[in-house]
Amino acid sequence: MKISIKKFIYFILSILFTFFVWEKLSLEDNGNSIIYIFICLLCYIAISKFSESITSRKVIISLIIGILFAFTEIICTSINTDYTLNNIIFNEWLVINFLGYTILGVIITLFIFKVFENQDLSNKTLKIGKIEILGTNKVSFFINVLLIFLAWISYFLRYYPGLLTADSIIQISQAEGIMNLSNHHPILHTGIIAFFVKIGQFISGDINIGVAFYTIAQMIIMSTIFAFILKYLSKKQVPIIVRVIVLLYYMFYPINALFSVIMWKDILFAGIVPIFIIFCIELITNTEEFLSKKRNIAIYIIICLLVFFTRNNGVYVVVLTVPFIIIALKKYWKKLIPMFLCIIVLYALIKTSVFALLDVKNGSVAEMLSIPLQQIARVVKYHGEELDENTVNRINSFFNCNNIGEKYDPIISDPVKSELNVDYFNDNKSEFISLWFNLLTRYFKDYVESFISNSYGYYYPEVSYWVANRTMEPNSLGINQMPIIKGKLVSLIDSLIERRNIPIISMFFSIGTAFWLLVICLGYKVLNKEYKFILIYLPIFILWLTILASPVFCEYRYAYSMFTSLPIFLALNFIKRKDYQNGKNSGIDTML
Repeated sequence: MKISIKKFIYFILSILFTFFVWEKLSLEDNGNSIIYIFICLLCYIAISKFSESITSRKVIISLIIGILFAFTEIICTSINTDYTLNNIIFNEWLVINFLGYTILGVIITLFIFKVFENQDLSNKTLKIGKIEILGTNKVSFFINVLLIFLAWISYFLRYYPGLLTADSIIQISQAEGIMNLSNHHPILHTGIIAFFVKIGQFISGDINIGVAFYTIAQMIIMSTIFAFILKYLSKKQVPIIVRVIVLLYYMFYPINALFSVIMWKDILFAGIVPIFIIFCIELITNTEEFLSKKRNIAIYIIICLLVFFTRNNGVYVVVLTVPFIIIALKKYWKKLIPMFLCIIVLYALIKTSVFALLDVKNGSVAEMLSIPLQQIARVVKYHGEELDENTVNRINSFFNCNNIGEKYDPIISDPVKSELNVDYFNDNKSEFISLWFNLLTRYFKDYVESFISNSYGYYYPEVSYWVANRTMEPNSLGINQMPIIKGKLVSLIDSLIERRNIPIISMFFSIGTAFWLLVICLGYKVLNKEYKFILIYLPIFILWLTILASPVFCEYRYAYSMFTSLPIFLALNFIKRKDYQNGKNSGIDTML
């Protein structure tokens, strides 16, 4: 009887999901299509299959993820329509949509859990002749570096000497001494650019060769980092098939190749973040062994400093992760606190002394105010006539234009923040806070809509937005794009990145997809009560929170660290449970 009731419930859920699909695909259809029977049957089979080994704990966790996914989809679908929440309020299909998205979220979550639960995958070595591929030895490591680098070389030849955007030109200008140094672009990255560009110029007298030197160096650094990750996964005894997939991902995921030839600070930062995560994993899961060696501590300090100095929001990633690590590992506080204090002190000393020595200017305060500035501008745009004269005058005093609402773009804050009167703001910060809070109490819905509009691309899988420029930014430095090959195949592959209308493939380039995969991976750790492993997700989710406050609603390069780190979080779920016990298969020592 219980079985019959279950089957009846599954059948009802399948019908509801079919109605959901019908509404999402085309409400104009009359529904009289055999395809909907097929969808209903598939849904029924999926629910029945995943319920075979279901537990109450698995139901709760997958349901929580499904509900959160449903809320996100419904809210962001409305925002994606006209940047308001009005489409939720007046949607007669709201209940069906909510149930449909929840069912979809639960099915996807249970499917991924099922994949992770496969503990029988082989961990045999992979050899070509006598040479081991994807192993832990040095030969295997350098082979992986070479394989990844060679997979990217066609992009270098197609976009020679590299791809430069407006930000890249500014950094080269700073490196050449044409512009003053500014911490808007981390001076460490500007210094790296200067180092390689000047070497190329010294050898050839051509700045284009200098740019090519930097591009090649970046390709080598990133391919080495990805090979290091593969070596770590080998050391952790991740099944060979998973490691092969990770290698292929680093080699042939087109954005890895494309980004390897773009001069952006985000690229090297996205390489440092997964290394930081790996060392955090070892610190958290194999604490005694990790802290017993001074070399590990020294390298961890260096990596933290690199996270600090390769991108400005890297400071939050480390500083906000540290307290949780200390609390979780309070038994080792005598070693942890000095180590973390050393990181903070070194950061402060380097920043103050080097910045003063090089006369580095601080970035504009407007860079940190995207959220409140956008919210105020939205209120002016849509409710300007309702505001009293005093409020209008208070708003105008903070901007260089008389109607900031005209500058408002829901998905990018640059037009608004560029109008901030920085001097006035610096002298009247408390007044700004008072103004912002006063408008918040009166226009709460607009504030919420403004925040979601300016961030939803980082958690909504169905967003469409550009990924990267493929042309050289016009400049007066004499840098020109001079392709060595036509690269028709490269161009064809590149075209898939921007086309967000191809089923399945489009989702591979979605920041929202990467975010939800991370959420499901975290849910799997909770499912297995591996609570210590929750800590290793802190850096990537803290980083994600910082990009919610970024100027653009869906800038792929800001989230690139999520994509470079994702293979670690996915792959570690395939390690046999027994191998986690007593720190087995740990060892930073063999990694360096």
